[in-house]
This record gives sequence, structure tokens and C-alpha cells, in this order.
Amino acid sequence: MAPEAEPARGQWSVGVALARLVRLLTRPRPLVTRFSRLQAWILRASRGRIRRSLIFGGGQPVLSLTTTGRRSGRSRSTMVAYMRVGADYVVTAANLGNERDPAWFLNLTSEPRARIVVKGRSLAVTARRAAGEEAQRLWRLWIERLPAAQTFADIAGREVPVVILEPAN
Repeated sequence: MAPEAEPARGQWSVGVALARLVRLLTRPRPLVTRFSRLQAWILRASRGRIRRSLIFGGGQPVLSLTTTGRRSGRSRSTMVAYMRVGADYVVTAANLGNERDPAWFLNLTSEPRARIVVKGRSLAVTARRAAGEEAQRLWRLWIERLPAAQTFADIAGREVPVVILEPAN
């Protein structure tokens, strides 16, 4: 995820142009947060009929993630793309290539217990951040499914956190 992975000035690619556009459009955080919450509400209200999102997941499966606000203590929902690895749900805090981690990731850092709604089912989960080789392996799997995520990570110039949501027993 080094900055040199970005094409030299003057070179152009659709992926880089799209990533830059999304990065620019997601800068007004309050607007993006409201839109994300609306998408999560629509996902929950559909009772499992909506399973993929072109906007948030690049066509990947999506789930509604409800976290507890680290400052407010209030429940907040957002829609995130995920992949299944065994019994766990894996999400990445790519935040569409922005420099900062998304609010839901910061909330999970302070309170790892959360609730997800996936395919119409509501599950209690415990979040943990993958580290080391596990994080790299999961990131490679994510890139195989959604290659544009690497472009977003390159533009952001940082390691994208990988979060594992383990169903609570």
C-alpha cells in the first residue's frame, strides 16, 4: 500500500479516477454518514431481500452493522460490504479511500460487541481486528473479490484495518 503504487502524474486509469471521485465526494462526513445510515435502514427494512449494494460494496454482499457510539453511547447503524470466512463475517474499514477510519470502526475499537443484520437475520457479534499474517491473508482475499479496494488503499496511503465479526454464542 505504498504511495508509489499510484500511476505517475499524467497517467490515467478508470480505477484511479473513480477512487479519486469517491474520495472527493465522501469528504463531507455528515452527509456520507446520513446516507450510510439511510442505506442501513433500507437494508434492515427489506428483511433480507436486499443482499448486495453497488454503491457501498461494489456489488459485494452487504450487512447492516449496529455499533455503540464511543462518545454518545447511542446505537448507530451503517451498511458495510462483507465476506464470509468460515462462521465469521469479515469487513474492512476502507471508508471508500478516505484518510480516516470510518466511525463504525472507531466505535468497534471502543466497544467490540455489536449487532449485524445479514440476509434478514439479526446476530450478536464480537469484533476483533485482524493483525499480522491473518490480516494480510484476509486483505488478499478481499482484493481478489473487490480489486478496486486496493486502489482506495493506495490513495489513502495507509493500512486498511480488517475486522472479524465473530457470532456471539
